[in-house]
Amino acid sequence: MKIFFPFKYLFIILFFSLSTFKVSAQSDNPAIATLLKVEGAVKVFNEISPQGSHGRHGMLLFTGNKILTSDKSKTTIEYRDGSRVRLFENSTIVLDLSEEQSTNKRTFKFQLALKGGSLRGFFVKGHQRTKIRTPTADIGIKGSSVRISENNNEATVSLTEGQVEVSNLNSRITLKPGQWLTRFDRNTDLTQNVENIPNLLYLKTAEYELDFRNEESIQLNLSVQLQNRISRKSLKRNGLVIFESDYKSIRLPKPFKLNERGFARVLIGIYPPSLKNPEFKGLITIRAFMDGKGFDDVAEGHLVLKILNLGQNRTLLIDPNEGVSKKQN
Repeated sequence: MKIFFPFKYLFIILFFSLSTFKVSAQSDNPAIATLLKVEGAVKVFNEISPQGSHGRHGMLLFTGNKILTSDKSKTTIEYRDGSRVRLFENSTIVLDLSEEQSTNKRTFKFQLALKGGSLRGFFVKGHQRTKIRTPTADIGIKGSSVRISENNNEATVSLTEGQVEVSNLNSRITLKPGQWLTRFDRNTDLTQNVENIPNLLYLKTAEYELDFRNEESIQLNLSVQLQNRISRKSLKRNGLVIFESDYKSIRLPKPFKLNERGFARVLIGIYPPSLKNPEFKGLITIRAFMDGKGFDDVAEGHLVLKILNLGQNRTLLIDPNEGVSKKQN
C-alpha cells in the first residue's frame, strides 16, 4: 500500500533538515567575530544565506562571511582579541581568515578583503597580525589605528598609531604614525606619495592627573576640536565622533556630532581602578575618531591620563597636544 505525505509535511521535514545542516556547519566552522553597533541596512552573506540576511547586533560572524553596508548604514566587527573594524556606509568587506597562532601568548592572524568603501580599524597591539587586501593594494597591519578607503580602483590609507606596510604592483612602503597615502592606484610609486595627515581631532581637558584616594568617581569635561595639525586653526567641518578606551571603569559619551565650527564639549565619568588587576599601570588612554567616510585626512584624537598614588616608582610627563608620555627618573 502506498503512503502519501501532504506537501506541507514534506516542507516541514525539509525545513528542519536545512536547520540541522546549518547548525552542524557552524559548529564545524567556529565564530571568529561578532557584529555590533548595527545602524541602518546591513546585510551578511554566507554559503547558507547566499541572498543575504539582515545584520543585527550580537550576530556571530564566520570565515567567508561578506558584510555589506548600504547608504546611511554602518556597523562594527569585533574579533575575539578585541580588535575592531568599523565599516562605514556603502562598503563591502569579506572575512577571509581568522586563526589562533601557536605561540606563548594568545595571538591571532586575520585576513580581510575590502572590496569597496571605507573602514576604520583598531587592531590590538602585540596580539595579532592582520592583512587587508583591496583591489588596489595589500596592507599589512601591526597594532594600529588605521583608516582605509577603496573606490574606483583608487585607495587611501591613513595611520594614526602603530605600523602599516602598503604595497601595490609598483612599490612597497611602511607608514609611520601621522602619515597617509592618498588616492593611489595599482601602479603609483608609493614612495613619492607619502604625506603627513593634514588634520587632527584635538582633545583637551583641565585635569590630566587623577587622584582616587577618596574612592569616588571623577567627572571630566573634555573639549573636542577639529584642527589643522600645523596651524592649529579650527576647521569648520562637522561630523560624528566616537570615543573609546581600553580602561574598563569609564563612562564614555554616546556618539556625538561636532557643531558647524568643528567643536564639541563632552563629559566622561571615570571610576577608581580595580585593585584586582595587577596589569594596570596607572595610565588611561582615550581615543576619538570620526565615525564616517570622507575623514581619512583626520588623525585620531589621543588623550592619556595618569592615576596618582598607585605605588609606581616612575612618573610620566603627559603632552596633551601630542598625546604621548615620556619616562622621567
